[in-house]
Amino acid sequence: MENDFVKTRKNNIYLSDNDLKILKKYNINYEDFNSIREMMFYLEEVINNCEDIDDDLEELLIKISEYN
Repeated sequence: MENDFVKTRKNNIYLSDNDLKILKKYNINYEDFNSIREMMFYLEEVINNCEDIDDDLEELLIKISEYN
């Protein structure tokens, strides 16, 4: 449960430790983005263009969209 707490990361991107695990699963480094919006656009692009994506990445996009 502790891994579900959201923390402020680099560039004011709010992610939990579990969120970071999901991003790592898809080789996405949140530090490569200048803002949460930039990361959201990238995640949406990945979800729309890749066939072998699990629901977890889409759920993460929804979650961070709510933060924004």
